[in-house]
Amino acid sequence: MQLVNEVSDDRLHDLLLTIRAFAEQEAYAGVDTHSPEFLEKLNESLRSAETGPLFSNEEVFNEIRRGLRDKMESARKERLH
Repeated sequence: MQLVNEVSDDRLHDLLLTIRAFAEQEAYAGVDTHSPEFLEKLNESLRSAETGPLFSNEEVFNEIRRGLRDKMESARKERLH
């Protein structure tokens, strides 16, 4: 309980959004990670990471939060319709 109480509200909110997003990813569970197309995209991403611009951890976390919030908002709107 002490560890849970020490987690900031923002971090706890991020954790819950992340868990929910992973739960929604069940549709992608069947992706073949050994297919030539997947491996080529992965290699392309790695090459791009070596030569492309670098982002700070804060920029990455902010983008992840924004994406998760957008996804959750979209899911809520779909449930309301």
